[in-house]
Amino acid sequence: MLLIYLAPLIMLIDIAQLLAAERFIGVKAIRAGIHPLDAEHQPASGLMLLWLLGLGIMWLYMALLVIDPRGGLQGALMLMVSVGGFVLRRVAGLKWALVLMTIETAIRLGLLANMLMVIFFFGGRLLPPSYYN
Repeated sequence: MLLIYLAPLIMLIDIAQLLAAERFIGVKAIRAGIHPLDAEHQPASGLMLLWLLGLGIMWLYMALLVIDPRGGLQGALMLMVSVGGFVLRRVAGLKWALVLMTIETAIRLGLLANMLMVIFFFGGRLLPPSYYN
């Protein structure tokens, strides 16, 4: 149940990751065709450490969620979306990176919100109680 209670924190970390990516990549750099690693201004080492720590927390949470009976489906779907997004970002390139990351984040947030609703509003059932009557 601890993983379920951590879902809002994970949602905030996911949003922070997306905002940091937008800040690092930047729409202006994409329009100019400048790769973020080739830019003159690089993020501070501490910021990069926080970025990697956030990624590690997200992946660990999704992996742990897969083995939790209450959130296994959402965890597996989140992992599939994350891996699929990673592959698509590599294929599509920098121009589509922010778009794909935004879609990934929206899907992961939706799955976490769904998990919270199933546990707290529907008592752990995937269908509302009125369906069973």
